[in-house]
Amino acid sequence: MNNSIGIILLCLFLFSCSDRKSDLSQKNDASDYGLNGKVKTVKSQIYSLIIEKDTFRIGEKENGLGTDRNSLLEFDERGNLISSKEFLSNGKISDEVTQEFDKENRLVNRKEVDNYGKGSFLDYKYIYNSADSLTQVMISGNDFKRIHQIERDENNQPIKHEVIQSDTVYLTYIAKYDNNNMISEKEFRYDTIPVKLIERTFNEQNLKEKERIIEYKSWDTLHYSNIYVYDNKKNLIHCQYNIENDSVYNEVKNSYHENGELKQSIWTPKGSLYYVVSIEKYNQNGNLVERSRLPSDGDPKQTWNYKYKYDTQNNWIERINFKNDKPLRIVKRTIEYFE
Repeated sequence: MNNSIGIILLCLFLFSCSDRKSDLSQKNDASDYGLNGKVKTVKSQIYSLIIEKDTFRIGEKENGLGTDRNSLLEFDERGNLISSKEFLSNGKISDEVTQEFDKENRLVNRKEVDNYGKGSFLDYKYIYNSADSLTQVMISGNDFKRIHQIERDENNQPIKHEVIQSDTVYLTYIAKYDNNNMISEKEFRYDTIPVKLIERTFNEQNLKEKERIIEYKSWDTLHYSNIYVYDNKKNLIHCQYNIENDSVYNEVKNSYHENGELKQSIWTPKGSLYYVVSIEKYNQNGNLVERSRLPSDGDPKQTWNYKYKYDTQNNWIERINFKNDKPLRIVKRTIEYFE
């Protein structure tokens, strides 16, 4: 539940979650899930794989692990996610989400139910201005109520976001813009206590080029920066994160397929005696096909591979997961489409 709140917060302040279009060529929830076509439902089921000589067979149903889930997703004809359920291997629902949209295609209600233990829930209610942008979100639970209040400028850009609980402003976010680019973000606790300050610069294509960050921790004040480099197609090809000095930072190098999909991403920590290089490779459909970890101390490289089967809409309906060439599990998806 807390992770969901964090995602909602980010969405509220930095983006306009209400910029939905009825035209299916535009981005929607279905496309965010990497789905093609007018998808109605997606049912995913996970099974173990049992090795037998030079082959393997499907074993028992498994609980979700990592990004693999036993789940059922339901979409409306506009591509909005209206229901999401996750199941344990025994078929019991572990958690579920329902969402409601109005005739303007705006998300107006969301309910999250966690069925672990005694169970808990969160209800979200979204309020918009005349320009279809969020101005308020009310979140309530069993014994919990929180309000997110968003103030916008004359250009309808969010400039202030307050998190209010029990009539107390717990968090405040302040943003400044230049040429519609958010050049400054400031986060405060109780209105005045600084938590995190971010200053940004952008290039001529309005792409984020550099960030300078100050974080105020209880034990210290952290100063670091991030640098971003792009190719002539505006793809992010090189970035350095958490730069403390010239020798301590995290480096990411990306390459892309001709169709613009990410092809490979290499993550390398710099400045430590021990580090692990992480490499991810993707196919032209945007699906992860290989993930590897290479420790600097000479320990063996670990590799996970993923093999797919696709339907006529180019959505994958079967994915087999391998670790170091040994089969681990299989995810089967049944996809239903609107006619």
